[in-house]
Amino acid sequence: MKKLYLTALLVIIAQWMMAQNKVITGVVKDSKGEALIGVSILEIGTTNGTITNTDGVFTLTLVTGEAAVLRVSYISHVTREIVTRGLTRLDITMQENTEELEEVVVVGYGQQKKESVIGAISQISARELLKSPAANLSQAISGKLPGVITTQTSGAPGSDDVLIFIRGRASFTGDGQPLILVDGVERAFSQIAPDDIASISTLKDASATAVYGVRGANGVILITTKRGQEQRPTVSLTVNTQWQSPTRKNTYLNAYQSTTLLEEALANDGLASQFSSQDLEMYRKSVAGELSGVDAMRYPNVDWYDYVLRKSAPAQRYNANVEGGTKRMRYFASAEHYRQQGLFKNFSTDPYNNESNSSYRRYAFRANLDFLVNADLTASVNFGTRFEERRGPNANEYSSSYSEVFYELNHTPGWLFPVAYEIGEEGSRQLLYGGNSQNQNNIVARLAKAGFYRQTNTINETNFMANYRLDKLTRGLSVRGMVSFDYDSWYRRLFRADFATHELLGVQNGEYNFATYNTDTELAYAGNNQTTTMKIYMEYALNYSRRFGVHDVTGLLLYNQNDYRYQADLARRYQGLVGRVTYGYDNRYLAELNFGYNGSENFMEGKRFGFFPSLSLGWRASKERFMLPFSKWLDNLKLRVSYGEVGNDQSPQRFLYVPVWTQLGTAYTFGNSSARGGIYESQYPNVDVTWERAKKYNVAVEFGLFGMIEGSIDIFRESRVDILTPYLTRPQWVGVNMAAGNLGETKNAGFEFEARHHQRVNDNLSYNLSFNFTRARNEIVSMNEPAAKTSYRKQEGHPISQYFGLVSEGFITAADLANPDFPVSSFGDVKVGDLKYTDMNGDKFIDDRDVTCIGYSDIPENTYAFTLGCDWKGISFSAMFQGVTGVSRYYDAEAMFAFVDGGKVKEHHLKRWNPALPEADNLSNARYPLLHYDNYGTHNQRLNSFFLQNGSFLRLKNIELSYSLPREIISRWAMADLRFYVNANNLITWDNLDGLVDPESNGSNRYPIMKAVNLGVNIRF
Repeated sequence: MKKLYLTALLVIIAQWMMAQNKVITGVVKDSKGEALIGVSILEIGTTNGTITNTDGVFTLTLVTGEAAVLRVSYISHVTREIVTRGLTRLDITMQENTEELEEVVVVGYGQQKKESVIGAISQISARELLKSPAANLSQAISGKLPGVITTQTSGAPGSDDVLIFIRGRASFTGDGQPLILVDGVERAFSQIAPDDIASISTLKDASATAVYGVRGANGVILITTKRGQEQRPTVSLTVNTQWQSPTRKNTYLNAYQSTTLLEEALANDGLASQFSSQDLEMYRKSVAGELSGVDAMRYPNVDWYDYVLRKSAPAQRYNANVEGGTKRMRYFASAEHYRQQGLFKNFSTDPYNNESNSSYRRYAFRANLDFLVNADLTASVNFGTRFEERRGPNANEYSSSYSEVFYELNHTPGWLFPVAYEIGEEGSRQLLYGGNSQNQNNIVARLAKAGFYRQTNTINETNFMANYRLDKLTRGLSVRGMVSFDYDSWYRRLFRADFATHELLGVQNGEYNFATYNTDTELAYAGNNQTTTMKIYMEYALNYSRRFGVHDVTGLLLYNQNDYRYQADLARRYQGLVGRVTYGYDNRYLAELNFGYNGSENFMEGKRFGFFPSLSLGWRASKERFMLPFSKWLDNLKLRVSYGEVGNDQSPQRFLYVPVWTQLGTAYTFGNSSARGGIYESQYPNVDVTWERAKKYNVAVEFGLFGMIEGSIDIFRESRVDILTPYLTRPQWVGVNMAAGNLGETKNAGFEFEARHHQRVNDNLSYNLSFNFTRARNEIVSMNEPAAKTSYRKQEGHPISQYFGLVSEGFITAADLANPDFPVSSFGDVKVGDLKYTDMNGDKFIDDRDVTCIGYSDIPENTYAFTLGCDWKGISFSAMFQGVTGVSRYYDAEAMFAFVDGGKVKEHHLKRWNPALPEADNLSNARYPLLHYDNYGTHNQRLNSFFLQNGSFLRLKNIELSYSLPREIISRWAMADLRFYVNANNLITWDNLDGLVDPESNGSNRYPIMKAVNLGVNIRF
């Protein structure tokens, strides 16, 4: 019996030991059945793990035995957890993570797997773009891409694009905007339908942009439109209705407050009073609504903003698209209609219903087709067309930098005259628009009677592509060609009329006495402007991609050329060669060599071409066997470093190497005779002019933690040399202008940080968080400033677009004026309460020689964004906060100053230096200097640090709440998805401006930046 017990015990122990040393083998493949190399297999609860070999095979001796659970993870694929009980061999299929853009990244002239990308590239998908209600694509990317800095200055319909800077600004020549390519061709992108976009990639370091050579120094944005897949047709319909309103309300004072402050300003300047105490009392009654008839005409209280503008402006967008394909053809087609109305009320008296409001309409169609001609040849056609129509009043509303309507709203005082005088008996009433000798452009009269314009753009963009595989020669070799033709026709017609304004001089015996300015005329055609742009672009490429065991090799050699024609101007052309070689060993060690050899017609023959190389190296450290002990919490660790050179051929003037000759009627004078006409050389050429060259460095680490956190840190530095700069040191005796030379030099440095967290709590609940931060600070090293120029006045050593002005030390006091050594202002007499400036050079005068650097530049040094979202049983919520710091703004005069050109005053002027109060009270409480009238305030209204504003802000940029109906319900209606949503952008803004203006704008004399609330539905069949 003892022997039996002993035998049983030994059998149990043996089985237990065998269980503890259980060996499991397996193979890991992707959804296409191809083996995956370097897949991590970890026994949960231990540090025991392994990775798959070149055939996707692994062997692992388990520590926890039969109860072991394996975590199988691979970049760009969904992590799996597998129970091994009762199993000794596993056949594992990994599914791609389609919710994250991990698999393929669009790079210059091609695509790469994200795991092998070692350039500084950020990418977002259409799903992220559509969370913004903005129909303008340039607005939709704000805050979503690390390293991308955006600034919006206008919300005008059809003219609300943002400025884009990648990693700040490194050149003071040109606008600093990146090269933007749509499906490989340089094109405008802001008005492309967001539903048509597949992805947007931002190329930031030299390893990513060197292939663009002389045009890539400011960074590159690659926009890829959607293509069809081999699947049954999928139809998607989207309908949006939107309401837009300004992010800021006007703060102008009423007639009584304004005239009271006006009298104070006149007294401060020793000028005659304009209003008696009785007049002021009448204005008080007018504000209170106690006046009527002639008294209301004489003492008006017009809120021009309220009278002219609507509370909100509607917009609608409709989009329908279909995608699908067979083994021989794939297709994506879409159609869109978008209409955006402006804020102006309709005052038009035009009998043909032409409104005075501004508006924008967009009709767009796109078709991307791929034809699989045979097993080796694929032919593709991209066709995109847009018809854009802009309408508006006969006012200067054509651009985003100025609005005549808003200038007049800001400039016309509400106490001067009513909008219009209504006189006459019932049935014979006349409407006479108000005005006076200094204010004849009554903006309501202009909107009502001055006419209108219509502007149309017809844009056609076409790509023809072919790709032929040469596997018969050697596997992995292919050739590709593309030819694109773009055509843009722009046409604007103007219809105008003059209009009269009237000033009430008096009323006697019921008879009105008016002074009339100008006359009313009939509406007439006033001509047109039209332009035509054509562009032909071609590229031909030889591609190679092959894997030899653990070796991955790819290569690219590409030729391209571009021919751009605007009207009858000489064509703008460039051409070049592009090369790229990548090598990867065992999916761990990565190297990439890029070059661009291209040129520009901006430079002299023989000096037009340049070579721009880059080298980048990467190491996927997490794939090393010695990192297995950390694989329990470290999912991914990749290090990358790059250096390269890129060019920039942007120039404020073409053909600087050619002398400029000017013909004048009074060019020469001989003896005592009168001037004679002739030709003279007005600009001396620069035959050595060449491109800017940017030397860019980038060091980065990418990481993944605990299967739920991903992120990256990039540190970058750029040195920009040969920037085109005027010869500031040119002596006066030279007697002729000299073409700019390659004299400038800057440096730009900073870092980017990005982190993303996604967690699925259970089958019904998931959430995500993300944060990105970018710091980019530039400095002008040299720009040919004279050596003898006072150091504190030099731009060298300061950021590009650094503000320069007078340094304010507060307010002037009585003690200051009594001090005989107090500096004398050259800008006019000063009084107690005016601004006190620093005498920088100590000459006891305040003048332009005391101007020095103040504040920051107008491009933010720091940008950041925080996003959060969650999904629960079909209900989704997301919100993105975006902010900037390290930026200064100097807004236009109407936004800041009192009584500019005899104009208006705002709420912040109530906090002025009040001469009726003791000096101590003013020093403690005043937030604005002593009031002055018109140009008597010149001393205070110099560009100075007192009025330089802190442009930092934090916005609730985007917020969305949506609900997708359950599939079991919508399947009854043959739908695959039915989603209702409400979203908004620019909803709330926190800043330091106390309601002055929107912090991103450049002032108030332009169409305001808008916030929008959007209701929509998306249906997919």
